[in-house]
Amino acid sequence: MTGYDVCADGDLGAVHYLVRQGFGMAGDVFERYRALFGTAALRVLRRDGDISACAAVFDVDQWFGGRPVPARGVACVTVDPIARGTGTGSALVRAMLEEARGAGRALSILYPATRPLYARAGYGPAGVRIEWSAPPAALAGPHSVARPTRQVPPDLGALAALRRTGPALANGMLERSEALWALRLDPLGEGTADLFLLPGADGPGGYAAVLPPRERRLLVPDQCVAGRRAVAEALAFLAGYRAQVDRVCWCGGPDDPLALLAHDSGVVPVQYEEWMLRVVDVERALTCRGYPSRASESLVLDVTDPLLPANHGRFRLTPAAGRGRVERLPSQGAADVALHIAALAPLYTGHRSPSALRAVGLVEGSDDAIMRAEQLFAGPRPWMADQF
Repeated sequence: MTGYDVCADGDLGAVHYLVRQGFGMAGDVFERYRALFGTAALRVLRRDGDISACAAVFDVDQWFGGRPVPARGVACVTVDPIARGTGTGSALVRAMLEEARGAGRALSILYPATRPLYARAGYGPAGVRIEWSAPPAALAGPHSVARPTRQVPPDLGALAALRRTGPALANGMLERSEALWALRLDPLGEGTADLFLLPGADGPGGYAAVLPPRERRLLVPDQCVAGRRAVAEALAFLAGYRAQVDRVCWCGGPDDPLALLAHDSGVVPVQYEEWMLRVVDVERALTCRGYPSRASESLVLDVTDPLLPANHGRFRLTPAAGRGRVERLPSQGAADVALHIAALAPLYTGHRSPSALRAVGLVEGSDDAIMRAEQLFAGPRPWMADQF
């Protein structure tokens, strides 16, 4: 018999064994994550009374089209080595998806250790996380007379507000909990980064979290800049470490402002990672996200979802004033766009254009329908600084 449940205190030894086998996670690291998210975030799958798989989940809002969408993050999905190849991983993922839908979540997001498992469950590539690197000299520009302000202790509410302003409100951004902020500002578990507010045109224009230089390398675990002046101030501030380091490293998106406005060559992406997304509630996901204000024509989507039957069928999406109204249609009749639930992920987030998806056979639709889809799902390319 198989059972899926929340982890109990008595299960922690078995769960740590699994994540140690799956990810090489040391006991102190496991305890740190458990302290941040709580034992209730852990899920276990039992077969014949023994724990054969586990995962961690957390609820979070993720921004698309300028609006927050209820999502569930998934991490540390692990199957006991002696149970691999038995369908245990697929059973665990399906149980997590059903639970997420029942809890009112619209999306499920994760970083895959292996993609085939999640692709079979309806996940698709949906955005990126890019680590950029540059010599300080590449960032140095005209001398700045402004000075950043060190914030001690970090005001998470103020930082969250800065992340929601202007171009910083990128598709894919998470509305961080205290646990997610802790992971971002102290990624190594060795001490919180120093937090500096950057001058903008009118008040703070962003911030940079900086860890102490190590081995001639400066790590910026989190940064947010909105507006040309804030970008210039961030570049000047980071270039000021040129006597201590040879490389400055930070996380950003494909259109990262620091990379775009760097003053010299040498800025390179050193790590490119795709995260995956699964729509667990089509109606809620399409209703919650925002749309370009100029979009006005409706689009009928025919979605195939073998795993979650409630998602299977035809949906009319009608945009108005940046919002979307969704109605379920009878199964008979023609649709504008037909696609599998996994292909809905990159379309929904804007990670891949409808025309690119159609070119490889992941989406079907006429030229007119594809053009309407392009207008509906247009926006900044999705990325996420957070890693879990």
